[in-house]
Amino acid sequence: MSNNLAVIVIVVSVIHVVVFAVMVWIRVRPCEADGVPVQSANITPCAMCGEPATHRGYDGLDPDQQYDPDTRQYWSNDMAHYPPLCAAH
Repeated sequence: MSNNLAVIVIVVSVIHVVVFAVMVWIRVRPCEADGVPVQSANITPCAMCGEPATHRGYDGLDPDQQYDPDTRQYWSNDMAHYPPLCAAH
């Protein structure tokens, strides 16, 4: 029984150390709220105007498009028919 208790103590201690390390990393990394400009590699331009995209919209050009009777909208299984769009488009 003493071995089981020692294993539990070691596992819990390791978990605490890992959580502490993650919390320190989150606190010390630079972010925009600290006034440090951070460049994001995931900015996708809008297909219509080039502004940063906020969502993807169906272009309606898929010859095999599907119809959803619940939402009354057409959709496609092919993600190539969902170009990135900004909030204005």
